[in-house]
Amino acid sequence: MAILATADKLLKQHKLIEAIAEYTSVITTLLRSPPSTLPADTISSAYNNRGQCHYLQVEFSKAVSDYSEALVYKPDNAIALYNRAQIKYRLNNFAEAKTDILEVLKVDPEFSDAKSCLTAIENAACTKNSPQES
Repeated sequence: MAILATADKLLKQHKLIEAIAEYTSVITTLLRSPPSTLPADTISSAYNNRGQCHYLQVEFSKAVSDYSEALVYKPDNAIALYNRAQIKYRLNNFAEAKTDILEVLKVDPEFSDAKSCLTAIENAACTKNSPQES
């Protein structure tokens, strides 16, 4: 996706503030497209990658928002689902994380990181709900 090349390069260089600005510019440009020509894959990728920038800046609510927006344009975006699940897991929201991971595995049953994440979520949820000693 040539339109994302500059932003993607900035992300890879960890120039996160600049990458966010570039992704925002790309998103704004794409949203001006007529609805019938809106490139869903590209806009979904732009939101996902901007979400990754926010994640790396520990701006979890902004990241979740961008991952969710990516899913509006491409509901079967396994990467955006996985990324959103990772944040929900980190925030101890195991039920929502598990829902996202199960959706990832419906889209891509061979997504090995998602399989590992599901195990971690289930283990963490069990530990959280188990009786504690005093």
